[in-house]
Amino acid sequence: MKTWNRMSGVALALAIAQGAALAAVPLDVAQDLAKKSGSWLQLDSLGAQVRAGMASALARDGESRPEAAKTRLLACADTAFGADAMRATAVEAVAGALQPADVPALLAWYDGALGRKVAGMEAASAAQATDPAERLRRGDQSLRAASAARKASLQAIITETRSVDIMADAAIEMAIVVREGLAGIDPSATASAIADIKADLSGKRPQIVARYGQMAMPAYAFAYAGLGDDELKQYADYLASPAAKAYSDGSVRGVARALTDGSVKLGRCLKDAGPAKAP
Repeated sequence: MKTWNRMSGVALALAIAQGAALAAVPLDVAQDLAKKSGSWLQLDSLGAQVRAGMASALARDGESRPEAAKTRLLACADTAFGADAMRATAVEAVAGALQPADVPALLAWYDGALGRKVAGMEAASAAQATDPAERLRRGDQSLRAASAARKASLQAIITETRSVDIMADAAIEMAIVVREGLAGIDPSATASAIADIKADLSGKRPQIVARYGQMAMPAYAFAYAGLGDDELKQYADYLASPAAKAYSDGSVRGVARALTDGSVKLGRCLKDAGPAKAP
């Protein structure tokens, strides 16, 4: 009897594990959703920010590092944080976060007129070269003229998407990745020094969150200025749905994993390339 119980327990565990595996959404479906939602393009932007951060840090260093080392770092960053690599990691995270039952509701939104409109506006806003300060100024103007209902919808969107925490965590992670990249071409950098940098940035997280919290409302008011009050409310309601929450969770995990994987690939690339010496 005990043997049967053990065997049945193993069988049940295997059945549950198999069910969980079968519940994962196919990668092509997750990729389709990423494209329709706009996150496909946003991941390219994220990688570009990391690469730009490294280039900016190298420029500030002046001649403190050999040119060959700088070139090697940027070349490895282009590979490690390229759009294709980041997208593949993020899509896998989305596929693992969703259940098949979530897909119809997500497609109904993204294939609908309002869903396409919102995704288009978000993509256009991300691509705009408007100065960040100007975005906030214009967003603040929009808020002053906004109804209470519109402000409530904007706040709901910020809350449901966890935008403030995500922006803060992404900023911290990108800063760490940049520093780790620079350490990869600096023989004097130690693991403890990198650990100290991580601890310092983590300790500053409350201030970083507060800064992004102040920026969120005007930034979103600017981004969604083209939506009417009713449309904005519909978007906020959609984001509160179980399917949208699951997709949002997968997207958040995807961004975090893409940055982490990129950092690992960057370190591997720099190691394989070998040290670059000053001429």
